[in-house]
Amino acid sequence: MTTEGFVVLIWLVALLVALGLTVAAVAMIVRIINAAREIDRLLKETLPSAVEIVHNTAAITELEAIVAAAGPLLDATSRIKTATSGIRDKVLRVRAMLSPGGARP
Repeated sequence: MTTEGFVVLIWLVALLVALGLTVAAVAMIVRIINAAREIDRLLKETLPSAVEIVHNTAAITELEAIVAAAGPLLDATSRIKTATSGIRDKVLRVRAMLSPGGARP
């Protein structure tokens, strides 16, 4: 093989390697572009839902105020229960007195 033939062979091998690397790079770029398009499509689908979730969960911050108000409400309901049972006892006594043959205190 002559020197010229050897140089042509080296150039041919180098060009084939460069062609192979270019094809591989283009294939990778196509896959990256397709993945980016899919991500964009999914983002357009999920973003409105995420905004609605934020709107629906905004009231969670007000739960601390509700929990703080629950303690006094429980105390008030137990006092109301005590008062109503006293009233019920008195009403039952009055009913017993007003019924025919009822006992007199």
